[in-house]
Amino acid sequence: MAISDFFGTSKPAPNEAARRERLAELTLTAKRGLVAFAETGHALAAIQTEELWRLKSATWSKWCSEELGLTERRVAQLMEAAATCQSLVAAGLKMPSSERVARELAGIPAQAAEEVWQEATATAGDKAPTAELVAKIARKRKVKKNRKAVARPVTFNKIPGATVKVIPRRNGFTSVEAALLHALDMARKASSEEQREAA
Repeated sequence: MAISDFFGTSKPAPNEAARRERLAELTLTAKRGLVAFAETGHALAAIQTEELWRLKSATWSKWCSEELGLTERRVAQLMEAAATCQSLVAAGLKMPSSERVARELAGIPAQAAEEVWQEATATAGDKAPTAELVAKIARKRKVKKNRKAVARPVTFNKIPGATVKVIPRRNGFTSVEAALLHALDMARKASSEEQREAA
C-alpha cells in the first residue's frame, strides 16, 4: 500500500466490493497501529534489559538517539506505557487506545491504576477514555505517580590507576552499590571472554 493511499490522493474504488476490501485493509492497519506502541515499548524494554544496545553503542542514551532518533526520556515513556498496558491486560481489562493515555497510568501502583482505568472507561461510555479524563480521575482519587528515588552521581578518585564515576538513571539501578556490582559482573564476563579469545 502506497503512502499516498492514506492521504486520499489515490482514485476512489469504483465498486462496492473494492470499497469493502479497502475498508478491511485500512481497518487492519489501524488496529495494528493501536497496539504498536505497546509492542514497541516491550521491544525497547527487552533491548535495555538484555543490554543488546551495547552491540552498537557505548551508552543506552546514545543508542536511543542514534538508532531511534529519540531521547532516553521518550524511550522510557514508551516502556512505561507498555508495562502499564501489560498490567491492565493481565487484569482482564481493555488496553488503552494510545500511548498518551497509558502514560497517565504509568507509575501508579497496579491496583490503583486498574481502578482509575475502570472508572475512566465507565465514565467515557462508548468512547475511548482520553488522557485528560484519566489524569482527572487519577487526581480526583489523589493517586500520585510513584517515582523512584535516584541516588546522586558518585565519583571514586582514590582507585589506583583509574577514576570510576557512577551516574544512576531513573530507569536503571537506584543505588550506587547495585550499579557497581552489575558493572563488576560485566567486567568479569568481558575479561573472561578476552582470555578465551586469547587462548
